[in-house]
Amino acid sequence: MIDEILLDKVIPVPDEEEEMEKLQEELEEEGFAVSNFSKGGVFYHLARLLILLYIELKEFARELLNSCFIQHASGDWLDIKAADFSKHRKEATPVRGYITVYRSEYSNALQITKGHCFKTKSDTAGIELKYYVLENTVIAAGESIGRVLVEAEEAGSYYNISAGRITESLIHLEGIDYVVNEEGWIYEEGSDEEDDEAFRDRILASWSELSAVTIEEKIKNAVMSVNGALNVMIDTQHPRGQGTVDIIITGTAGEASEKLIKAAEEAVFPLRGQYEDYLVKSAEIVKQDFDLVIYLSEDAVTDGVQQQAISIIEDLMRLTGNELNVLYHDSIIYALSKNIKDYRKTDIRLPAEDVVLEKEKVLAAGEIRVEIRKIGQE
Repeated sequence: MIDEILLDKVIPVPDEEEEMEKLQEELEEEGFAVSNFSKGGVFYHLARLLILLYIELKEFARELLNSCFIQHASGDWLDIKAADFSKHRKEATPVRGYITVYRSEYSNALQITKGHCFKTKSDTAGIELKYYVLENTVIAAGESIGRVLVEAEEAGSYYNISAGRITESLIHLEGIDYVVNEEGWIYEEGSDEEDDEAFRDRILASWSELSAVTIEEKIKNAVMSVNGALNVMIDTQHPRGQGTVDIIITGTAGEASEKLIKAAEEAVFPLRGQYEDYLVKSAEIVKQDFDLVIYLSEDAVTDGVQQQAISIIEDLMRLTGNELNVLYHDSIIYALSKNIKDYRKTDIRLPAEDVVLEKEKVLAAGEIRVEIRKIGQE
């Protein structure tokens, strides 16, 4: 947003009452025939309407001026300006991945039809995430294990859940022992619509694409244009010998999927320039376990608080574009105190201290253990 003080200098927005008084004075000076300016009069309402229209035009002019510049435009205005740079906002996409089916009875073939629903268990808020089979799949007779490709019910990174959470089939499957999304289940990350800040950064980085040689910013901007890429680090210091570059990607689900890595390779292939060898790889995901004791007031109700606290920690560890390798004790305490009723304090056993990893590593939630006590139960 352009500085308000500067906007007030260029296009000031008048005060409605002051404009009415000014209008009345000017009309009286000109000897205007209508002299009834009382609030119940017809002329008063007509004059008021014109002044309101004048003020709205001023406000629109301010918004129009603000939206003429990439650094200040937002929403649809930013999309319009981005077209000048041949850039388009990345759309939200649904996660796709594999559900593993374990059979206790496998003498016959099992067909799982397109549209079959697998889901997570309901959380404390009654929310369950659903995933639908994309194509008819047959697990052959004699095979005790099979995999089914599914897609999330809705687009967005919220459905990029950790392994072991999709455990239920909405419709009974004969001979099934259990179903689960195992480690590495994601085939294609789900992503949110690109926000204004990230989109703006990518547009402004377009100037790097004009470079005659391949520079770090040019490579990074090419990779960040790929759906599912949340963060990119470029190592141009010849990590594997002269002319080599390592491209380290964090996906919206954490570890970059094979499909995301392949899309990034295709995006940077035309940029070989003075570099001869690009290696695109996923950032290293480091699981952080939590062990917390949360204290509530003496008369607090503890039912459901444990699961609520676990959900808060999961949301805190959800990947965003900033500081993927850092976790502070204060951030944990703030999130808990803000969202839990009758909260008093937290004893953080794990992590034992603030966590700061190397830049090429990304923190993700591991096992979360929470104990709920009341003050006085130390």
